[in-house]
Amino acid sequence: MPSKYYFLLLTCLFACSKLTAQSLYNFKYNYLDDNGNKEYYNAFMVRYDDGTGFIRVSYIDSVTGEKYLVNMDMEESYEVNDMAGAADSSILYFEGIDSKVIMGDTTYGYDPDIFVFQNQENSEYYEPLKVLSVSDDGSMVEGEFTESKLLTQEDLTEEFVLQFFSEDEEFYQNLFNTTVRTLTSEEKQAKLHLLIVANTKDVDIGSTCVLDKDRTLKTFSDLADLLSITLDAKTIFGDDYNKKNVEDAVASLNPSPRDIVVFYYSGHGFSMNDGHQFPYIELRAKSFQSLKDNSLNIEDIYNIIAKKGARVNLVISDCCNSDPNAGTAISGDFAQTRSSSIEWSLQNCQQLFIPPLRVSILMTAAQKGELSAGNNNFGGFFTYNFRASLVNFLSPVHQFTGVSWDNLIEEAKAQTIAKADHTWCSMPDGGKAKCVQHPAYVIQH
Repeated sequence: MPSKYYFLLLTCLFACSKLTAQSLYNFKYNYLDDNGNKEYYNAFMVRYDDGTGFIRVSYIDSVTGEKYLVNMDMEESYEVNDMAGAADSSILYFEGIDSKVIMGDTTYGYDPDIFVFQNQENSEYYEPLKVLSVSDDGSMVEGEFTESKLLTQEDLTEEFVLQFFSEDEEFYQNLFNTTVRTLTSEEKQAKLHLLIVANTKDVDIGSTCVLDKDRTLKTFSDLADLLSITLDAKTIFGDDYNKKNVEDAVASLNPSPRDIVVFYYSGHGFSMNDGHQFPYIELRAKSFQSLKDNSLNIEDIYNIIAKKGARVNLVISDCCNSDPNAGTAISGDFAQTRSSSIEWSLQNCQQLFIPPLRVSILMTAAQKGELSAGNNNFGGFFTYNFRASLVNFLSPVHQFTGVSWDNLIEEAKAQTIAKADHTWCSMPDGGKAKCVQHPAYVIQH
């Protein structure tokens, strides 16, 4: 096969904003080998909602006739196309990295493929355009696409999947050999208590808080439906947004030991010179009110909720954790590919939300001294990436090691850090610099 050229790319991690499912593609294409013969390739690409993914390629060596199967992680990027480092946002690259031959001569290396997508005019989506390679003399070679297909749930038949996975691999097992345990009579009586607090009337970030509020409500409503448990949801926003209403709502939570409690906050946050590493959430109904008297520390809220004894406790805040006068960080948009609408895995959902032992988790978008970024199209970075990672871990095509809260939050943290690193934030001196955002969390089992 011809060697593949490694592009000079500015690596940026992206994800689609609707979080419905992953994008799965099947590509069939060919290149000419050194003797002018065509080598045919069959690729399966999975793009997760947070911008991560993987590619598997099957092909037959045109000289030896040996069949090969290669696994690659996937990296998304825009091409750096001028000396100033500007990126062409109309073109998106999906490049295989860390390639590993898993069938065939394992001493034979594989130079990863690069699939090129183009933003469609008058559309929010990027669509497949071409696959690239470079010949041994360094000249550019474009592969010939013979088929490019966005897959759906119905396309993931055993016959198709076995082209890229063996029966003992996790991907195959998750799709075809999953056994979902039956909930006990007590577990079936569980309730999901959801309390969402969002500063939707704020002039600077109100629109992003609306997105966070609505999408968080939708995600956890769908979770309750999947688990067939009751949802008890309360949202505090708009004219109801104030400290007393939040305190009363937290105090009124009365979960049973089998229940799930989720507290989610989207708004302004700040840090103080005290022992708290997690932020204070600003709950002023009017801008002239005292900041100190109308704020609560998210760690204090977490301690109150954790003591109520539910099976699963999630306390999440997407807000700044810095000086109260620090600026607001706004980013550009994310690249989107079409959704394959893959159903969630009930087994994965049970592992996270009906675990055998109690778990309490406190998460916040940024470490002390850092801003929390977002924009008006997809909301806060951390909220977006947490939801994306959650959906990934609920998917039957999820291919990380172990469905656990530790792995899920680490994935959300990594993607938030990566996205923030490619975003400009307002600085206290009025200038702009790259965002520095590292989500923080604690897990108590």
